Amino acid sequence: MGHVYIDIFIKGEKGKEKIEKILVDTGATFTFLEEEILKKVGASKLPTQIEVELGDGKRVLANCYAAVIEFENKEVPSIILTFPGVRRVVGIETLEALGAIINPITKKLEFIREKGLAYFY
Repeated sequence: MGHVYIDIFIKGEKGKEKIEKILVDTGATFTFLEEEILKKVGASKLPTQIEVELGDGKRVLANCYAAVIEFENKEVPSIILTFPGVRRVVGIETLEALGAIINPITKKLEFIREKGLAYFY
């Protein structure tokens, strides 16, 4: 299918930062960003760490943050993980919160439910 990249904003208590051409990785559970960005925008650090298995099989301990991700004027809360040497990706949990999928033909994100609507069961 190829790689899909999007532009997003990350928002926290201190501000908002645009991140251009971030890889959308449907194989990643969470979104991953550098800790410097998370601190700069004032993302909320969660009192836990999680072990993450990377694509090469290596395991690392990641810090967890919560922030708002904005894509095409839609904002959603997101858990974002970070560790030294992290590679920026938007993971499936953020896509699910956005209500978005990758269209394999256009290689773009498309919304599968109306903006601003979240499901509750």
